[in-house]
Amino acid sequence: MSHLFRNLVENDNLLVGISELSQMCGISPRQLRYWEQKGFIVSVSQEENAPRKYRLPTVIKVEMIKRFLDEGFTLSKSVEKADQKIKIAHHIRKVFSGALQNLEVIDNRFTIISLGPVDENQHILHIIHDDVTQKLHYELLPLSEAYDFEKLKNCATHDTAKKEDH
Repeated sequence: MSHLFRNLVENDNLLVGISELSQMCGISPRQLRYWEQKGFIVSVSQEENAPRKYRLPTVIKVEMIKRFLDEGFTLSKSVEKADQKIKIAHHIRKVFSGALQNLEVIDNRFTIISLGPVDENQHILHIIHDDVTQKLHYELLPLSEAYDFEKLKNCATHDTAKKEDH
């Protein structure tokens, strides 16, 4: 996996101003300042009187809180639910940033996530999602053996043709 992709997955240093965050999420700057006062979100410390700026994880949290509010939850319950989702996402991110070998999209249809090595024999687990059929396929291959994308395309073409015949 390229270092650029890994850095993007692990990078939290993107900063968004309060005005941009307000526009992106449909929440007034005043409400964002209130959430910060309550300790629900945190801005990046800057000079006094400088506009507030927020890191990417906070932007995501604000979006989640807003979504839960729109679903009818109270502010405190929305924050609680957002914190739970963020905790889960953090654990998923830790696992995947260490295990993710590659991520490829083939023919704008197949998403292939390669994880590994997953055992003492240095096998790589390929998780393939077909956007057309919404099916997942798993394949465990030796590190030295590349995934056969042509076979995947041929099987998918065959499956699509079979569906059209019925």
